[in-house]
Amino acid sequence: MTSLRDRIEAKARRTATIPLQVGDIAAAAAEVATARAALDLHLGRVKGRTEAEGGPQTDDEQKRTIVLRGALKEALAREAGCVVDVELQALPDDEWDAILGQAPEDEAGDIDLDDVRAALLAASCIDETLRDEQWWTEQLARPEYSKGDKVLINNTLLRLNLNTPDGRQGKG
Repeated sequence: MTSLRDRIEAKARRTATIPLQVGDIAAAAAEVATARAALDLHLGRVKGRTEAEGGPQTDDEQKRTIVLRGALKEALAREAGCVVDVELQALPDDEWDAILGQAPEDEAGDIDLDDVRAALLAASCIDETLRDEQWWTEQLARPEYSKGDKVLINNTLLRLNLNTPDGRQGKG
């Protein structure tokens, strides 16, 4: 058993995930519902026939079941693909402070995270291919990114880097 000291020394940087919608979730969910209903209807008919007549599924019924299950599986995969998870990690203090230092302060001394959101996000990404500040600047300027998307990013970055854990994450 490792000691408390060893566990503390092995502490990793905190991580968080931002779910970004990249597809039409409503359309994908409707496609899943349609595929599921078609499969359920087919299986209900097969069950009714086999109970009434006895015997196993026919070859045609088995083939149709395979096709409908495949269609449902594909629809579920498309639905899952409508959201991507961007994994972030807390920044070292000096890096966080350096990026925030680039943002102008207002009269009250407050910093608008809009000015450094792309830089913080790029620096925080675990996936090295996403560590491109200019690319994030371009992405976040697109109309597809709502105010809610940007608030989610800001809140996640703040929670990850500034909030103190309350201990409820688990005791290992």
